Order: sequence, then structure tokens, then C-alpha cells
Amino acid sequence: MHTHKASMDSLTKGLTIVVSVILILSGFVPIFTSEFQFSNVSTPASFYVMPFAFIIMLLLTYGFSPKGYSVQDGQLVIYRPFHNKFYETAGIQTVSIVAKEELKWSMRVFGVGGFFGYFGLFRNSRYGTMIWYASRRDQYVVIERSNGRAIVLTPDDPNSFVSEFNQTIKR
Repeated sequence: MHTHKASMDSLTKGLTIVVSVILILSGFVPIFTSEFQFSNVSTPASFYVMPFAFIIMLLLTYGFSPKGYSVQDGQLVIYRPFHNKFYETAGIQTVSIVAKEELKWSMRVFGVGGFFGYFGLFRNSRYGTMIWYASRRDQYVVIERSNGRAIVLTPDDPNSFVSEFNQTIKR
């Protein structure tokens, strides 16, 4: 078993840093400004809860972001900080590297689009609804399954991943 890393590209790193800073500042800056006044509010509990809500949002998004992939014991494993995701290889029809143009006009249906990666449900005209576990916007590997829902991954070395995946499945 070999784990294939899923590193973030420059755009994803930049988006993650900018959004994290904005969330943290927007949650904490009003607390420290002397001009802020509570008008007609006796207990501003929601105001003090907001920074913690933003921190929870940061942690959850990080926790479900993809960090790597492997194929072991008849399963595709998506490594994530909080909970790894497993897919049976028996239902997989093809694994292929696709050009980024094929996924260029994919729309996010439900998920994350750049903050710690690109993961969740996406849709485009060629593959229909797909499940993405991507950390970058190049080097796409598409796994087509028998149920019709494709999985999109972005390993750092897609050629090695596809080769190892196909060898593992043939055994």
C-alpha cells in the first residue's frame, strides 16, 4: 500500500489563508473596537458566539479536506483529518487522468470550492453529478463507478496513482 499525497496548489493555499484571516478578523475585531455599542440589547450573546462559530467552521472545513489517497484491501481510501472515506473498488469501472478542460465548467452543488480544497458534490455536462476530493485545480483523476457517480481526485503524481490503482484492481 502506497499513500498518494494531495497537496494544495498556490491558488488553494492563497484562498485558504485569505478566507481564514477574514473569518478570524471579522469574528474578533468588533470585540476590541471601543466604538462598538450595543443598542437596546441587554446580553449580546450572539455577538460573543460569532468568533467561536467561525473557528468551528474553519476546523470542520479543514477536517473534511482531502490529504491523500490509497487503494488497500479492495477499497479506495480518501485520507482526511477527521474521518477517512472508503469506497469499494468492486463498483469502479474506469480510472483515468483527464485534462482540466474536461472539468473546467463544473459547478459546485454542495461543498467547498477552494477553502482547504475542492470537495463535495459538483456537476458538469460530461460526468453529471460527481464527488470531488480535490486539493488543486490541475492533475485530475476521474474514477467512474457503476452507479454513475464519478469521483474526482487530485494526487500529486496522477500517473503513479492510476498505474498503482489499475495493478491493485487486477490482482
